[in-house]
Amino acid sequence: MKKKTLLFAIITFIFTSVFTNNIFAQNNLYMPRNIKKAYDNGTRSYDGKPGKNYWQNSSDYKINVKVTPSTRLVEGEETIIYHNNSPKDLDRIVFRLYQNRNRIGAQRSRNISKKAMTDGDIITKMVIAGNEVDLKNKIKVIDRGTNLIVKLDSLLDSKSSLEIKVNWNFTIPNQSRGRMGTYDSTSFLIGYWYPQVAVFDDIDGWDMIPFTGAQEFYNDFSNFDVSVTVPNTFAVWATGILQNPSELLTEKFLSRYNNAHKSDSVIKIVNVDDLKNGGIYNSKNKFNTWHYKAENVPDFVFSMSDHYLWDAVGLTVGKNTSRRIYIAAVYKKESKDFYDVANIARQSINFFSTKIPDVAFPFPSLTVFNGRGGMEYPMMINDGSTDSKGRTVGVTSHEIAHQYMPFYMGTNEKKYAFMDEGWAQMLPFDFQTKVGKVNARKRNNRFYNFMAGTEMEMPLMIPSNLLNGLSYSISAYARPGQAYEYLRNFLGDELFLKGLHAYMNNWNHKHPGPYDFFYSFNQATGKNLNWYWKPWFFERGYPDLGIKKVEKDGDSYKITVEKVGIIPVPIRLTFVDALGNDTTITRTAAVWENNTEVLVKAKIKGDIKIINLGGDAISDVNSKNDSYKVE
Repeated sequence: MKKKTLLFAIITFIFTSVFTNNIFAQNNLYMPRNIKKAYDNGTRSYDGKPGKNYWQNSSDYKINVKVTPSTRLVEGEETIIYHNNSPKDLDRIVFRLYQNRNRIGAQRSRNISKKAMTDGDIITKMVIAGNEVDLKNKIKVIDRGTNLIVKLDSLLDSKSSLEIKVNWNFTIPNQSRGRMGTYDSTSFLIGYWYPQVAVFDDIDGWDMIPFTGAQEFYNDFSNFDVSVTVPNTFAVWATGILQNPSELLTEKFLSRYNNAHKSDSVIKIVNVDDLKNGGIYNSKNKFNTWHYKAENVPDFVFSMSDHYLWDAVGLTVGKNTSRRIYIAAVYKKESKDFYDVANIARQSINFFSTKIPDVAFPFPSLTVFNGRGGMEYPMMINDGSTDSKGRTVGVTSHEIAHQYMPFYMGTNEKKYAFMDEGWAQMLPFDFQTKVGKVNARKRNNRFYNFMAGTEMEMPLMIPSNLLNGLSYSISAYARPGQAYEYLRNFLGDELFLKGLHAYMNNWNHKHPGPYDFFYSFNQATGKNLNWYWKPWFFERGYPDLGIKKVEKDGDSYKITVEKVGIIPVPIRLTFVDALGNDTTITRTAAVWENNTEVLVKAKIKGDIKIINLGGDAISDVNSKNDSYKVE
């Protein structure tokens, strides 16, 4: 008996080892050598988890800023404590000066009007480790547009910290293309606004990718203590938690503000009549200072206006938690769609917290600012008004999804936009369809089919900063959205969420790359999904299924479906009879793991006249091989 037990244990061990090695080997996914180096160094692991030597840097920001609306001048001073947790001694600090994108002659991926051009960030003083930096020393201080390299007088040792002080100013662009800027003479969203220490990571060292407009974020997780001084008729909404509401709001409005946190129904903190009557904000002094704090977040943004309506509501997030969050919408009275946005935002967050990704909303607040377009920041989104509920639900839920990807997960949007935009496309599909009454899957699929397999479409693993225009859009949004959707479809919700949760548990508040995502899913699901990752993420190609052959014997059918293109997608066969009645049979994309042809057997009664392949939500660039007339 003992010998049999021992033999069984040995066989089990061998089987498990072979199975595990097959999953972990990942030997058929190409890996660039700069990324492989991180795995070799033990900062990342083939089981999908951070390696035993993983590290990341961070900062503590204390910022005082004053905004003069009449001139659009922003004047700030900040103290940064930068923590070098890396194993390397650093001889320089790289700062991001995002506003330099607006300078005349700056490198830009998108055109801006002359009205939007400014002098960029003007650094008036910088002190590092107690020593003032000579900003005119071109050998020590190197201007690289939106990156400023400052060489240190002495090395910043590994596992040590450095104090940096910066005084600066800039003019808010007089126009906005959506992300930040001026929305009317007294309404602004201030993003990309403070001198920020760039990311130094285990893959590329210092992040030197310039901000040209197309790229978005790649930031360390940091702590922010920010005081914003504005004229006393203005409100300020920002990342984090307002620390001093009793100093800013008069009694009636303070009561509404406090009640909104506890309420499950939207409370109008400031309504149309209140704007007419005034007396909303403390007027003892000419200026008020709005004090916000945010911990362990990748960025800080604020917005302001003297004539926006203000709705707010609370929500207990997640399934087994008592944690409350605060949700607000601030908007122009003319934006009729925004009167329901606080409620839509609340429904979105509840959906994400309990359905998919089924992770409790990771931040204490969320404000929707009525600006232009659609743009995400930690705990704040900037959305323009729309002409339909479907579009309002779509843009609101998409931008809120970004609170998970990338702001909770810390991905590098500059290089891998599909790791956040693709998820922000796919995660709200069910919500947008139910609440917005639109076919969100059909919409995304139509976008993908339009570009799939064309010369302009690039594999997803091509760094996003190398792409522009439609090439960027298809890579960031449509193709990954379809890939994640079909992955969910063939794994099923339970196994899909198991993989997604493993990835999110492994890497939240860190800096995962695509391979960390692939390996986390492989490990958690117990499946080597490389057959799926490879065509969808690494290769050039397109989706094209076709009906190759149909055999009919009475009411029995054998349909051979061939995969003409390289991209694996689901099979949907619809049998239509003479009266127009139809019967549908489906197979998930999993059937293509080891096949280029699949035999589908069906027993269909009735006078079948035509068999159609595909559907509104199934990607396929060629419809000519998708129908078969039954003789």
